[in-house]
Amino acid sequence: MDPIANLMAWVTLYGAFGLFAVGLAERFVPILPSYGMLLAVGVASEEGAWTVPIALAATTLGSALGCAACFYAVRVVGEARSRRFLERAGRFIGMPGERVERRIADYRRNRTALAFSFQLLPTVRLLAPTFAGLLPGRPLGFLAASAAGIAVWNALFIGAGYLASHSVKDANTTLLALSALGCLLAAQAVLFLHARKTLGRRRPYGASW
Repeated sequence: MDPIANLMAWVTLYGAFGLFAVGLAERFVPILPSYGMLLAVGVASEEGAWTVPIALAATTLGSALGCAACFYAVRVVGEARSRRFLERAGRFIGMPGERVERRIADYRRNRTALAFSFQLLPTVRLLAPTFAGLLPGRPLGFLAASAAGIAVWNALFIGAGYLASHSVKDANTTLLALSALGCLLAAQAVLFLHARKTLGRRRPYGASW
């Protein structure tokens, strides 16, 4: 059974528009894992369904527009309602309220850099437009940095899917997606431990986390 491959069979029928649609949908359907979908797009690229540049451009455009839509929706709805939604969404995906507040505080300190880097973190990347939308300021820097982060995220997984399909024929894309998730989580754990160790060295004597 390969549900991601079944999804890609539908996407292939619509070509670039199908790629744009799944890029847009991953912003609003959390149960659709973007890394799995992008790996499958890379596999389909190697099989000749579309070229890698077209796949990257279409999925990045769809996801970037979805990100912008979330950002402006927060601006329209207002801070109070958006915060309540963010807290509920955070609990649903395992991010408690205090972590949500820390992410918002992070954005206040360094918006542009974090707009880029948050797009490289699973789960957080979906909530990042809401974090930014709660803060005043011009959206151009946030949207540009987010689009760059989205392009890097998409390129990594589309490229991995392309290379994996080229090396291993008849690969099960669902198993490939799960393997990629395991590698991604392991890499993030190593980076987190390294960052915490580094910050611990720089922390002033007597300070607390």
